[in-house]
Amino acid sequence: MELGRSWFLLVTVGLLGGAQAQVPLAELSDLQNKAVTLAAENLHSKTFVNKRFQIFSVLEAEQGDYSAGIFVRLNLLKKQTDCPKTQWEGRECRAVNNGRVFDCSVCAKYEYDSHALLTSFIDCVLSNHVNPERQRKRSDQCKLVKRRNEGLALPGSMSFSKSHK
Repeated sequence: MELGRSWFLLVTVGLLGGAQAQVPLAELSDLQNKAVTLAAENLHSKTFVNKRFQIFSVLEAEQGDYSAGIFVRLNLLKKQTDCPKTQWEGRECRAVNNGRVFDCSVCAKYEYDSHALLTSFIDCVLSNHVNPERQRKRSDQCKLVKRRNEGLALPGSMSFSKSHK
């Protein structure tokens, strides 16, 4: 009896530890949604992708204001659907059972007023290809995007910085 109870607790802890917090799509900001569109365009531009992929999970969503712009970082899981990749509107696309799942890391920096894209990094790979080394490379690339156009902060430089609002 004690062994059964211990096994149950072990499985429960394992399931809770393995569950990742997800961000609802409805809670994404306008700039985060622009980054989602960038990821979709990037993935669907690949020649080896024939079907449309749709987001089924937002694992991470971050947004922050910096002196040179607004930084956005997302980690998305996109699942294969039964629609061709060219079909963006029209009938509802259903996720394919045992279809491919892509893990997309998106980092983008936008201008304050116009929300024009300054720079970005997008890495979409099959989810089983994400390993600690790839995670480290993604993190390094996102740090470069975040620091882009930040400058040296010379005396007086803040006097001429762009308006945040």
